[in-house]
Amino acid sequence: MSRAVTTEELGWAVTIHRLWASVAAITSREELSDLVLPPLLRVPGAVGAWGLRHTTGTEITVYRWAGLPLEGDARPVALELAVAGGVPDSPARDWLAERGVHGVAVSRFDGDGEVGGTMLVLLGPDGDRDRAALCLDQVAGVTREAIRRLAAHRAEQAQQVRDALLAEASLQMDAVLDRTQTLRRVARMAVPAIAEGCLVYLYEGGRPELRSAVHIDMRRLNALLADPAVARQLTELATEAIAGRVVRAEGVVPGSRIVDAQVLRARDRTAGVLIFMFERDPQDVPPPRFLRDLSYRAALALDNGELYEQRRREVVTMQQHLLPSRLPSAAGLEFAASYTVGDRVLEVGGDFYDVVVRADGTVGALVGDVCGRGVDAAALTGMARHTLGALLQEGLPPVRALARLNTSLRREKSWRFLTAGVALLRAEAGGFAVQWLSCGHPAPLILRRGRPAESGRGGGVPVGVLPEARVGRSRLRLATGDTLVMFTDGLTESRDADGRMFGDVALYETVDKLRDVPLDTLVHELSAAAARFGVTGADDIAVLAIRVEDPAKGPADDRL
Repeated sequence: MSRAVTTEELGWAVTIHRLWASVAAITSREELSDLVLPPLLRVPGAVGAWGLRHTTGTEITVYRWAGLPLEGDARPVALELAVAGGVPDSPARDWLAERGVHGVAVSRFDGDGEVGGTMLVLLGPDGDRDRAALCLDQVAGVTREAIRRLAAHRAEQAQQVRDALLAEASLQMDAVLDRTQTLRRVARMAVPAIAEGCLVYLYEGGRPELRSAVHIDMRRLNALLADPAVARQLTELATEAIAGRVVRAEGVVPGSRIVDAQVLRARDRTAGVLIFMFERDPQDVPPPRFLRDLSYRAALALDNGELYEQRRREVVTMQQHLLPSRLPSAAGLEFAASYTVGDRVLEVGGDFYDVVVRADGTVGALVGDVCGRGVDAAALTGMARHTLGALLQEGLPPVRALARLNTSLRREKSWRFLTAGVALLRAEAGGFAVQWLSCGHPAPLILRRGRPAESGRGGGVPVGVLPEARVGRSRLRLATGDTLVMFTDGLTESRDADGRMFGDVALYETVDKLRDVPLDTLVHELSAAAARFGVTGADDIAVLAIRVEDPAKGPADDRL
């Protein structure tokens, strides 16, 4: 015949049910102890309930209690009880007896990868240890599940934080294509969110070289890196990481608990090594998988920067082949030119310039800008420059030269067009007479001694747009010391953060400051000023300047 359930047993069943129902709402260990310890005092004969949080060894990290306080000299007793699994035959027995404790039920559990826990029910002289052990095991089961849920929740939150860090790191590293800036960003984005320190080594010349270092205490890091033994040890660690022999080590760097070395490898190319330095608790150190993912993204950013720089060098080299390698010399005139490739540009531009000198001493200077970028634009750039230059060299009037170029573009049925400006300079007493012809090109600037800079006249329609070329014409005169500045629209249309153009805001002020500098300095400083003015990727800038020399100085040498 079955035994009737007592009121006490029914009440305890209700308590356990309530505990299980509350597990999902627990958000912290503190809430958990407040939930599970007080009900244990309802166990018959219970005078106290203790909860210990400890490492997998015997070090207690947290003490919780209900009933008999777990403070002061009670804590060593609690450790003895946890280790012995009951009341030991030691002074602890007397300590407990003095407080009315004659028995104890102990339940210990160690989580997977988590710190462990021990729960104890302290019993008075009328306590039933078997009954207490049964109740304690039931509460411990609730506690284990709550701890498991807390660990899973923390892991999920930690993963969300790591995902956010990875996303932000990718944005930060992908925001620039310059390798030097990327190196600095890689280290800075890791500290302090991910580690207390981060070192970036690049693999060059068959060995890793330190290129960037960030720490929460830079003074201490600098002192460490100044120590030859520490610096050598870190370099050896990076070398071992590249060889695949080490990832994580302890006690390598003074002041750091853990050092983690991750190889910067992407697209089958090894760029270097990231060394993370951790001073935090081991459980707060990100997992190796996260650090590998972060390092892979950093390696991609560095590789992208290298590919970008390589491509940019190729573009600059190709661009140079579309321009004259040297400018000629002409009696009474000095020439200088500069070409600035626009920021973040990976295609060849269409700006060009050239100078030719006819047999009679007449000088033809030309500047132009082909619509668009890329191979097709480069082909048209080369054709336009050589066509105009050759026709002017042969003595063809600039109007007819521009008309022939227009006919060629229309015959090819090309959708591309170009703007062009031609200056024909003939010597006369005291200077040069200049005939300026424009097909939709920006007007030149004239810098005269003792007078503000002035603008010439533009006009005309870009070459290749209409069946018949329309050319704007004007004349001007250059005296000794005067300078004619021809340029493409990348100079004037560089825009600041407010959308204002360099040509409207700062052009005249800049050239007035540069009027007396050497001609080569003028063209380069003028281009640089326009490039600095812009906040977005500027267009290419070509500048060609012609200065009337003092006859006493003699003819100028050939200039690059």
